[in-house]
Amino acid sequence: MEQQCFTEYEIYELEHNLRVQTVCKRTFTLTEESFLELRDLWSRGKDKDVIENQLEEWGFTKAHLGNRYIGAVIWGLRRSGMAYPGSGQIRKLISEIALLSSGVFHEEGGTVRWCTEIKESIAEAYPETSVEKSVSALGLTREILGGSRMSSLRNYCRKRNGEKAIAEKHKLTAPEDIGHKENGIEAYWRNPYVKSVSGTKTLIMRDTFYNETYLLDAMQVEELLGIYEIDAAMLGGACLGYIRRELEEWTRTEAVQEINNIQLIRIQTRRLRKFEELSLRRFDEIRASLKTLSPGQKKIICKQLSCYPTSRDYLYGYSQQEILKKVGISKTTYYKALNSSSYGMAEEIRRERDKRDLASAMKVVSYKGFEKGIRQIYMMMPEITGEQFAMSKIRRLLRNAGIKTKVRGENPARQRTREFHERNTKPNLLKREFRLHRPNEVRLTDVTYLDYGRSNEGGRCRAYGSSCIDPVTGKLLAFNVSENNDVELAMETLAKLSEYPTMIGALFHSDQGILYLIDEFQAMVTEMGMVQSMSKRGNCWDNAPQESFFGHFKDECRYEECETFEQLKVKIDEYAYYYNNERHQWSRLRMTPVEYEAYMEAMTDEEFAAYMETERAKYVSMREKAEKQARERAKTLGV
Repeated sequence: MEQQCFTEYEIYELEHNLRVQTVCKRTFTLTEESFLELRDLWSRGKDKDVIENQLEEWGFTKAHLGNRYIGAVIWGLRRSGMAYPGSGQIRKLISEIALLSSGVFHEEGGTVRWCTEIKESIAEAYPETSVEKSVSALGLTREILGGSRMSSLRNYCRKRNGEKAIAEKHKLTAPEDIGHKENGIEAYWRNPYVKSVSGTKTLIMRDTFYNETYLLDAMQVEELLGIYEIDAAMLGGACLGYIRRELEEWTRTEAVQEINNIQLIRIQTRRLRKFEELSLRRFDEIRASLKTLSPGQKKIICKQLSCYPTSRDYLYGYSQQEILKKVGISKTTYYKALNSSSYGMAEEIRRERDKRDLASAMKVVSYKGFEKGIRQIYMMMPEITGEQFAMSKIRRLLRNAGIKTKVRGENPARQRTREFHERNTKPNLLKREFRLHRPNEVRLTDVTYLDYGRSNEGGRCRAYGSSCIDPVTGKLLAFNVSENNDVELAMETLAKLSEYPTMIGALFHSDQGILYLIDEFQAMVTEMGMVQSMSKRGNCWDNAPQESFFGHFKDECRYEECETFEQLKVKIDEYAYYYNNERHQWSRLRMTPVEYEAYMEAMTDEEFAAYMETERAKYVSMREKAEKQARERAKTLGV
């Protein structure tokens, strides 16, 4: 079963709650007065929400309660009808509520019983693991369970495992009564910590042994006996199990061992070394965990260290300063945690302050019943409440309380569109260096509208043309026409480009139109081995050669005279052939695009370098002229 225990800080909160009587790692019990108050509330309306709200007002958080504890409380309230205030029945119900909420018990026929699988697992581990240790591992305590349940569980475990008391198995006798000697175990009767020897594999240890070792119960019994010069291999399993259980259940007595021989000095030296080793290991564990602890958890650690024995308590102990140094806690932090009542309570204080501030903000929100935005709340707050919060704080308080203002709220559709643009918009990698490349290293594309003929309604018909050119040679690579301006138009244009392979890593440049932002289109560009580049928003100069092509096309081609869409397609195909093969371009040595492409591909490296030098000079001149024009325009802004 999954463990669901409270954290150390949550336990600290519960221990300081006046409504709590007993706390363990898994659950807690309410005080009788608190349960009787809940009983009165329940009798008025039997409303679960009222009970839950009351518990939260008493300082119990969701982490303390959870659905399981709330359900257990409601179960107990339903069963409390026949109990009168102050009766033993009330105290029993409070205990059963705690057990039922722990998850270790369940309700069956009106009775709270152990979960079968947990009870069986405890019996399975017994006697190697005592009942007390198994219960503690589950996050429960004897105080929560009660003595009768502990005794009943122990009897069940003994019956389940067929165990009999050690005293019945091995009758304890004094050393002088031993007549048969075997395996040398009889020699241990001289050990000052051995009370008696029984049989061949059983020792009975004195109270002084348990007084000195019960705090070392984390050690293996075999290792512990070795400190006291006893070979555990000579003892039986029943004897070792008995010693282990005594260590786990031991309560210190007044018995003290007098140090009067060399063997006792050796034993005490080894014992002190083991104590020091375990202490240093615990100090290292605390130091390693400090960074992850909350202030409240650090306060608990400091309280534990304040109870640690120091050199004032015994001669060879550590001083308080040495202990703090070993665990990595400064003296300032240590004494502040011990003496400051608010240390570690910052989160609780902040929650209380936010609760108070939210109430002030809600006075403004509810004022006269009109809707108000964050700014309006901010401006009206001093007049209505006499307080003033920052707008960021007002926004946080309302958001944490799940309150949304309806004034000037964020449009979800607009927000999704903005996020889509931010995710899919590509940077301008071309930077207007249209001709500073080799042929087939750059592709430019755009879409324009084409009005032609007459529609049935008497207006013009409209089609859309998507073209793609090589800005280096001026060659028209694709001119696709469609009656719809959709992603299919752009995808078909890309498909036609497969007839003109590009260089590896060629740039595919466009504006920021929605067609070029769609994931499907961008994936196809990448699949074709090209890198996508986009103009700055609203800047047609970043795609000037493509825009210039559309301008020439609309000036030279009388496409508007076409009566049908089919005629338009034929007309555009005719112009595409004319543009590439017969129409000369002044800036390209008066050659047609096809001729100029062949001319550039025939260039030697030296000729291409000279060409690039000339084009670079033109590009620099163009940039300087554009920057000068921009500065001149800036001077007139606002005039």
